[in-house]
Amino acid sequence: MTFSYQAPVRAAFLAAGLALGLGTAASAETLVVAVTDPVGSLKDRMCQRFVDDVTARADASLSLNFVQGEALGAANSVMEQLIGGSIGVFCNELVWFADYVPDIQILGWGFTFRDPDHMASFFESDLFAPLSDQAIEQGARILAAQPTQPRMMFTKEPIDGIDDIQGMKMRVPQLKSYLELWKALGTNPTQVAWAEVYLALSTGVVVAAEGPPTDALGQKFHEVAPNITRTDHLFSTVMIAINEGAYQLLSPQMQEVVRVAAEDATKWARGVAEEEVSTMLAQAESEGATVAPIDKAPFQERSREAVDRMEGEGLWRTGLWADIQKL
Repeated sequence: MTFSYQAPVRAAFLAAGLALGLGTAASAETLVVAVTDPVGSLKDRMCQRFVDDVTARADASLSLNFVQGEALGAANSVMEQLIGGSIGVFCNELVWFADYVPDIQILGWGFTFRDPDHMASFFESDLFAPLSDQAIEQGARILAAQPTQPRMMFTKEPIDGIDDIQGMKMRVPQLKSYLELWKALGTNPTQVAWAEVYLALSTGVVVAAEGPPTDALGQKFHEVAPNITRTDHLFSTVMIAINEGAYQLLSPQMQEVVRVAAEDATKWARGVAEEEVSTMLAQAESEGATVAPIDKAPFQERSREAVDRMEGEGLWRTGLWADIQKL
């Protein structure tokens, strides 16, 4: 491979490459590709598509080692490994960048985006460009991202309105924006790893959880929390990101290959996700679950009321929420 950057920078990237288990310029490189969702899940299938595409188009200088499931740890741990350089590529959700790029916390704040197109316009806007730059500065490049499915509530008991969730033991992921949102909505949020949610629901550690239908129903949440409420409070995302040191070790041709493959895979995932919402919910109903709409206005109002406090605490920059509403 040919490197055009200066010697000290080149040495730093080579060190990052060796930490990743990559070869030097004279040998083939192997990038570790990780996805923490279960085998067969949407993100797993997306990541497999990316791996297959890159493998088919790569020259002899690059190969991929795809590690599925949580073999390398939970999502927050794998994100740390991506930033640190022991993993080359991570397929998951953009919200896992929130600890490194604070403004990405906005993606975990309910009722910020009207629909997937609104979120996609944010990704394509000048508002998002600085976030991408900050991610690179932190050590990982976002190759591509897309919105996917709305997230819904899965509860043991039916939910008729916001009063029914006050004090409810609610599972949330290990992200501050999710934690603060569900506090603002009145629940008693508890952080539980995704792979442990089914057990937490079945044992009563929590009595509610939330998530996109494909992933939540794939984990059989509806077996232990059969009341599915269409809060549609958030839109999940898919993203494919690469360690920046590893990216800089690639030739310009291989950089283009991984970028285009990531764009194609995330767009495919968005299309599949939209198709699977109704299919998965119908399947859940056939297995005994109930799916119900809800008046979202009281939830939206609680969310809006807490925006100033969140911006005052620096969860994301002041004015970002309002700027997004103008898109």
